[in-house]
Amino acid sequence: MEKTATGSGLSVVVPAALEETQGALLYERLEGIPLVARTLMALDRAAVVDEVIVVVWEQDLTQMADLCTTYALERVRKIVCTKQAGTAALAAGIYECDPTAEFIAIHDPLRPFVTAELIEKALKAAKRIGVAAPALPVRDTIKIVEHGTIQSTPDRRTLYTLQSPSVVESSLLKAALQRADEQGVLEADLAILLEGLDVSHGLSQGADENIRISDRSALPAAAAILTWEG
Repeated sequence: MEKTATGSGLSVVVPAALEETQGALLYERLEGIPLVARTLMALDRAAVVDEVIVVVWEQDLTQMADLCTTYALERVRKIVCTKQAGTAALAAGIYECDPTAEFIAIHDPLRPFVTAELIEKALKAAKRIGVAAPALPVRDTIKIVEHGTIQSTPDRRTLYTLQSPSVVESSLLKAALQRADEQGVLEADLAILLEGLDVSHGLSQGADENIRISDRSALPAAAAILTWEG
């Protein structure tokens, strides 16, 4: 089915220029399809997304381009090369987004179970406060430990696990990148980049299945989610 633009004003940047160990996971096959392809396919299905910009290492450009062709990823408008990770990789994608985009989302390429609903909720929250990301309350008991001994137990009601995509008003995001560049900050964490602008990072409703495939041991759980989703 042909997809049509919704005019939501949302561009999505997928920083797929990962460090060596994590980068190898991008092309691990999850039920026969490369993990990063599943992530991009999920974004491609989301009508709220106007365009997707993928950032890769130069040596991965051909492989990523072939993958986009193989899986007919219509919303992937550009594949951008970077020579550095962190802030530089984010900037490489962000400055290639449609200049008319009101909001830019940053999505982890190792989270293949993102949905249009998750993106829409984060976008709705970002429209209220400038920046938001899906999150879930922490269910486990957390301990603060120093030198191998427990020092304190934080109130679990105040703890959340942050997911992606983070959705940010484009002007705020570009201002944060400019400030990071001026100060030589290499950190790619959006919350840290935005701290200097005194911008609060809002939360939207996350999802249990929106897991990050951080190593190969998580692939069986991911396969189970695929089966559960049918």
